[in-house]
Amino acid sequence: MKKWNKGIKHVSCMLALTLSLSVIWPGTTGAASAQVTQIQANTFVGDPGEMVESFDITVSDVEKYKNLKASDFDITGNYDGYPLNAAGEIVQDNYEDDGITLSMKDHTIHMTVKPFKYPGGLKSEFAVTSKTYPELSFDKKSVTQVKTRTVDEFEKAQFTASNGVTLSYNLKRSPSKEAKPLMVWLHGGGEVGTDGRNHLTANRGAVVWTESGYDTSVLAVQYPENYSFKIYNNAEQLPIMKAYFEAQVELIQKLVAEGEVDPDRIYLSGVSSGGGGAFRFLMQYPDLFAGAIIVAAKDTIADYTGSVDAFKQELKGIVDVPMWIMHAQNDPTTDSRTSSLAYQALTEMGAKQVHLTLYDDAYMDSHRFYGGLKHWSWVPAFNNKEVISSLFKLDKGTAGEQTGSSSEHAVQPSEPVTRAQIAMVLADALQLSEGTEEYPYVDSAPDWTAQAITKVTKAGLMKGIGNQMFAPESEVTRAQMAVIVDQILTNKDWKPATDSVELMFGDVDSKHWAYAAIQNSARAGVMTGVSKGKFDMKQIVTGAQLEQIMQRLEQVGTK
Repeated sequence: MKKWNKGIKHVSCMLALTLSLSVIWPGTTGAASAQVTQIQANTFVGDPGEMVESFDITVSDVEKYKNLKASDFDITGNYDGYPLNAAGEIVQDNYEDDGITLSMKDHTIHMTVKPFKYPGGLKSEFAVTSKTYPELSFDKKSVTQVKTRTVDEFEKAQFTASNGVTLSYNLKRSPSKEAKPLMVWLHGGGEVGTDGRNHLTANRGAVVWTESGYDTSVLAVQYPENYSFKIYNNAEQLPIMKAYFEAQVELIQKLVAEGEVDPDRIYLSGVSSGGGGAFRFLMQYPDLFAGAIIVAAKDTIADYTGSVDAFKQELKGIVDVPMWIMHAQNDPTTDSRTSSLAYQALTEMGAKQVHLTLYDDAYMDSHRFYGGLKHWSWVPAFNNKEVISSLFKLDKGTAGEQTGSSSEHAVQPSEPVTRAQIAMVLADALQLSEGTEEYPYVDSAPDWTAQAITKVTKAGLMKGIGNQMFAPESEVTRAQMAVIVDQILTNKDWKPATDSVELMFGDVDSKHWAYAAIQNSARAGVMTGVSKGKFDMKQIVTGAQLEQIMQRLEQVGTK
């Protein structure tokens, strides 16, 4: 098999690889070394990758440790997995409080910890030390077994297709005896290889579907080599990619034939190199997938410095495929113009079920995605419960019933949103309860939105425009949207930090009726300026902007 070019940008390599600078501990001998018979690390896949939450230390003489206390231990090299500071420098801020609690059952000491990146960071790996009981000190080299939530449920196997391509893959099977959905997961370039595990643990892309509560199988093929940028012009690598997808489809068809997979509910998701691959997979098999989530896509379609026409030519076969395209606007690894031009091409060709979310710098920085970490747009993407829920509602067997986004009244990304549409979105996203109240305004509302308007009014999220009128068809300005956002923040008990400063927008006077709401929405990171020092209060909110606002609101916690 020909090797694929490894020419990816250095920053992605820096983030994908973990430097192993092991801490060496003095060895113990004799009876002391025999005390510990096994150490198991219990991990899970978090936003920054594999995290450890506890250790099980099995000892031969449990009576020796009957007075063991959490204060007998200290952990170094533990941190939350975000390796860059605001200046883009590599950091590893170890926890001051390790969060250790201990319990004991039979011969096993169970140590829970404040979850930290496993096995450590770019500066040092973790080490657990005990001065009171030196034989209980350990590091990664001492761990004899790793148990990883959800990941351990994947079965590792190989499949050789009729075209001669052999796939190394992991499959998490639905426990149901009936045919269930299948999520096809395409990993990023930092997870290529043959270890059979890295593509499951580097981010939540393989585990988020079942951990979100959906009864689905998940197929994760690990690709041995990454492909280069501009693969659309690479006569050597493009046929290799196509052959891999041919083999993968043959494997999927096998699962369908065996009654494991519902052919009308096959979904696709990929990030970075896998996001670019997802576009090519859809282009190659436009009728296979019921929907897709594509994040931080690499440039596999056409030249993103050129016109949209080339994208239209390549994507014309997938206009009817529902998809969510997500990207950090200033991603330093994969240029977001691939995503924005793909969206533009599809919508201009008539796509009704395609959504685009571009995370701006203010949003990424507010979540500590500094410098090269701005490539990590899959973190907010996979924390978006609404998008995941919408994806799993898609079913090719019930065309026209897939989502409300295809109805004549649904929000369209490139079009202004009306007050009625916002009421519908809020009532659905916030799961506002039904009430017995009648429609509270003198102007009539269309049947499709009257109930939603009643709900948001009862919840205090939207009010009339005066004279007991709601004006359902009126478009919404950014100033009006800030007032709605501020009310939602109030309902979430959000309050600005005590040390937060006033944000300066040159076009917003402190006496303006929306001034406080604009300040709060900006401090919460939900609505930011359209340019430096400018909020643009009169700008009309579009469907794409509303979608981004709702995603940001979902990320806001209480303080």
